[in-house]
Amino acid sequence: MMKVGVVYESTRGRTKAMAEAICEGARSAGADCDLVEAADFKEVDSYCALAVGSSTRMKRVLPMVKRLLAELSSLDSLPAAGFGSYGWSGEAPDEITSKLEELGASMVIEVPLKAKDYPGQEALQQCRDLGVRLAKSCEV
Repeated sequence: MMKVGVVYESTRGRTKAMAEAICEGARSAGADCDLVEAADFKEVDSYCALAVGSSTRMKRVLPMVKRLLAELSSLDSLPAAGFGSYGWSGEAPDEITSKLEELGASMVIEVPLKAKDYPGQEALQQCRDLGVRLAKSCEV
């Protein structure tokens, strides 16, 4: 099974653009990729790797991502990463990463991906690179 899940919540399309680029990278590396809005996320069992992203609003993760992180049980070394966009402070990707680590995920990058405002070409390339890393982590 080589299916990467990219789950996100976006307020202005910035985090969604990052999520789309992550899936683009995963697909370029030969994996299937599900792009899932956090409100529609059902379960993690069908994925060999997971990226979770949220915009930062008032220094917090958006509510649907916060809920899904609270509902996840052990991730049992599932390859994972946090990401997100922000306008001012950018705490959400760090909070997501901390929660994924608490749940036992195996983080594929040490620092979550963050983009201030709309992600530029460099940030989108980092997202595509993350997708490749997630897909390659499925091969192991």
